[in-house]
Amino acid sequence: MTQLFIFNETGRVQISEVRERPEIIVQTINRGDWESYLPYEPSPTQAWQAFRVHHVVVIMPLTAPDDYPHIHLTPREFQTLQGLCAGENADQIAYQLHIQPRSVRRYSNNLRAKFKARTLPELLAKAAALDLVRPDLDELFD
Repeated sequence: MTQLFIFNETGRVQISEVRERPEIIVQTINRGDWESYLPYEPSPTQAWQAFRVHHVVVIMPLTAPDDYPHIHLTPREFQTLQGLCAGENADQIAYQLHIQPRSVRRYSNNLRAKFKARTLPELLAKAAALDLVRPDLDELFD
């Protein structure tokens, strides 16, 4: 069993348990598929991120860094960004989010414009540098 500590928008904490491994939960949430882990209906304008601390997963609303307050991501843009960071293509992200691949490409283009990035690697590098995405590096060290 993995304990989830879920901090909502107001800072209240809910604790729940699931039967999945912590690393799978973190990968899934950071890829943008957070709905199945939240015990309530999330705000349609809120994106979520997860961190693993041993066998505990902390889930928090995504907040933009103070240095870059002008970068505002919609939840779908954030989900798309997480999928791109996970190495998924537009078709895979679209399938996971139950949307059309052309929507994923539109979100990707919006992200490149918001981050002033010409290429996908530049977009992902900037997003990682701003701590908006956390690439799964566990596989590198296993």
